[in-house]
Amino acid sequence: MARSYTKLGDDGLSSFGDGSRHPKSHLIFEAVGTLDELSSVIGIVKAKVGEDEQLKLVQKDLLEAGSIISGYWQKEKAAEFEARTKILEKYIDEMDAKLPALSNFILPGGCPASAYMHHARTIARRAERKVQEIEVAQFSSILVYLNRLSSYLFARARVENLKCGKPEEEWK
Repeated sequence: MARSYTKLGDDGLSSFGDGSRHPKSHLIFEAVGTLDELSSVIGIVKAKVGEDEQLKLVQKDLLEAGSIISGYWQKEKAAEFEARTKILEKYIDEMDAKLPALSNFILPGGCPASAYMHHARTIARRAERKVQEIEVAQFSSILVYLNRLSSYLFARARVENLKCGKPEEEWK
């Protein structure tokens, strides 16, 4: 029987892809943990909106980004995130074409799916900051991806409110 625990982290350390062990408070683990948190909130969103291919791809991208950052995949693979960013931009452009123009900031909220999208957006921003703290040049395409992901989640939150008929509350 496979267990859901290994006891390998009981000493407060965890492993990078090269096998070296570091405190769980290391910047890399902070970044990877934030990516995991973001993926989990996106899972909540999927539970609200139903199975969604775009969100599933985002979750896969987040797992891959975490694997790259923690050294389980080659850093050169991070360059593939440029293509993934273009995909997000396409999705954003399609959503923006359906949405009214904004003249003010809007308050997060509305229907549950929209509220969770906004929550995910704020975690994406934090993930971006955590990855930036690591200061590894090879991660720049992941940073751009995370920046665009927060824009995607913002647009998607607006679309979800549009779909459920909830008006956006402007901040003035």
